[in-house]
Amino acid sequence: MIKHITVTAVAFLAAASVFAQSAENQPITDSKPQVRAQAKVAAKSQGKVVAASGDTVKTAEGGSIGTDKAAVAGEKRHETRDTRKPNRRKPVPGGTPN
Repeated sequence: MIKHITVTAVAFLAAASVFAQSAENQPITDSKPQVRAQAKVAAKSQGKVVAASGDTVKTAEGGSIGTDKAAVAGEKRHETRDTRKPNRRKPVPGGTPN
C-alpha cells in the first residue's frame, strides 16, 4: 500500500513539473519580434514629465480654498462682504445657538 501511494505521489509530482514548464507558463522572450519590440522601446526618448492635472498642484499645502474660477469668485465676495452689507450681524463662533 505504501509503495502504491509513493508511486502515485512521484507520478503526480513528475506530471506537475512537466506542465509547469510548458510554453504557456514561460513566454518566449528571445523571439525576433520580441527583441525588435524591446529595442524600439529602449530607443524611444524619455520626453517631459507631465504635471498632474487639477488644482491640487496650485493649492498651498493644507489650503482649503481651491484655485478654480468659482473658488476665486467666492473669496472675492467674502472679502468685500463687509462693505456691501455694513449692518450684517457678525457670526458667533461656537456652533448652533440655543
